Amino acid sequence: MSVVARLERVTYRYPEASGDALADATLDVRAGELLVLAGPSGGGKSTVLRCLAGLVPSWHGGRFAGRVRAPERVGLLFQDPEAGGVHGDVLRDVAFGLENRGVPRDRLVPEARAALAAAGAAHLEGRRLPELSGGERQRVALAGVLALRPQLLLLDEPTAMVDDDAAEALLRHVRALTRDGTAVVVAEHRLDRVGHLADRLATVQDGRIAPRSPVAPRPPARPHGPPPAGPTVLAVRDLDVARGGRPVLRGASLDVGRGEVVAVMAPSGTGKSTLLRGLAGLEAPTAGRVLLGGEDVTDLPAQRRFPRLALVVQDPARHLLTERVRDEVAFGLEADDPAIASALAALDLDRHADRHPRDLSVGERERVVLAACLAARPQVLLLDEPTRGMDPARRAALAALLRGRTTLVATHDPEFAAAAADRVLRLVDGRLHPVAHPVRPDPAREVVPS
Repeated sequence: MSVVARLERVTYRYPEASGDALADATLDVRAGELLVLAGPSGGGKSTVLRCLAGLVPSWHGGRFAGRVRAPERVGLLFQDPEAGGVHGDVLRDVAFGLENRGVPRDRLVPEARAALAAAGAAHLEGRRLPELSGGERQRVALAGVLALRPQLLLLDEPTAMVDDDAAEALLRHVRALTRDGTAVVVAEHRLDRVGHLADRLATVQDGRIAPRSPVAPRPPARPHGPPPAGPTVLAVRDLDVARGGRPVLRGASLDVGRGEVVAVMAPSGTGKSTLLRGLAGLEAPTAGRVLLGGEDVTDLPAQRRFPRLALVVQDPARHLLTERVRDEVAFGLEADDPAIASALAALDLDRHADRHPRDLSVGERERVVLAACLAARPQVLLLDEPTRGMDPARRAALAALLRGRTTLVATHDPEFAAAAADRVLRLVDGRLHPVAHPVRPDPAREVVPS
């Protein structure tokens, strides 16, 4: 197969960074192949994709040495699709790139619809971007990239916000693109999802590229027994919430005991994020109650629920307010509060304490926001897709960190749920149901009570 893109001895440092993001990195990408980049969070995977897309150094600046060769048509799906989006309407947003390419008006809608279908998002036509879940936004962003029919397709954590079935469908479509000669490079932590479809795997670690990558072991499943015997800290009673006039939660109820970790699983767009936002006070319920430590907080605004209820949303960049990681974790606390150093150490952020949070990878930013929430000493921690951008070692460390902390987590990651949670619930038609076999919930085989 011919080489369509190449990095030749690339060394690159972001502006004001203390170390190189890439160090003498060399990589060939061949026509018609699916190449998977694995490696730890912050190891350089996203920077490789940015080089191939022409964003480094022309957009990001910094110090650059080496050479990059790439085809004319390159499409890049970023880790954080929430940061994109030009039009509020889904179909218009997908068609935006086609308009800029000068595609005739009579072809815009058919081609945009075809791209939505290819990304598994045809059912989202007619929806508004702000109403979509993170996983749905990711599919729409992918459709916008696919619509341009790139010769080189670059995907940064494309399965981080979708369930296993959606991930398999998406990756098989990507695999099919290679039959027409499209080269695909995927940066991915979930090798269990994509490794079997790859032609080649490479590791990017400490800015260096190695030609092979072992598949990391899954984190050990946590033994599931009865919930902790502690008193109920968080109680939800018959909660109804609507978004954009569309009912999402319909009588959702649950109890979370002190020290218990509860995972909520469901496909994208079914209401997991809405549940957490409703509990945090960011979505107003139309019915039902939320009780925290026995106190009814249903009518309290979000700022009066914090820090007793602390939420880490899907897009960590929304939380970032300061110019240093240490200041972000210390925000609202006394400068000498021991919880600051404890949270930095718990999330392995000591070495990043003086860096700008927005210079970090998505997984590292996630840890910064989580550290800030932990430092606030919440009674209940609410986590929305917390393993997004995290490598297997980080996911296992997070599972261990949560044990004994009262936590409600929304996740698409069954291995993480198995390692971290005391119970797993499934959100179906706006209601919560226990999963019969919580160690490896399987949406395709699960039976939910009516």
